[in-house]
Amino acid sequence: MRATAFLGLVLCMAARSVFAQLTDPPAQLEWKLAPGAFEELCFELDAGRSMRYAFDAGAPLEFNLHWHRGSAIVFPIKRAAVDRRAGVFRSETREAYCLMWTNRGRAPVALRARIDRGD
Repeated sequence: MRATAFLGLVLCMAARSVFAQLTDPPAQLEWKLAPGAFEELCFELDAGRSMRYAFDAGAPLEFNLHWHRGSAIVFPIKRAAVDRRAGVFRSETREAYCLMWTNRGRAPVALRARIDRGD
């Protein structure tokens, strides 16, 4: 019984964090990523629409743009170690997209990110 209650709590917390991260651009955020931590900035984008993104980090981070298709994760952008990047992404289909940064280092990393809707 205790394991079931704990699993339910974990699933509720996970679901809450996913929905809390869904945003409507423009959005400008700042985080301090602890070693081993990640942050996601998720948003919906209609087919044919674009999104501009830019970020600056105090040290290299893993970075990707992804979405979920069933149990698969699709990565149109995936970089191993970047501390700064800007670009434009145009959606082919309506999806909930996520920008994600992961700190694989041993020290906290400051991160500033911005996304804006395009045309």
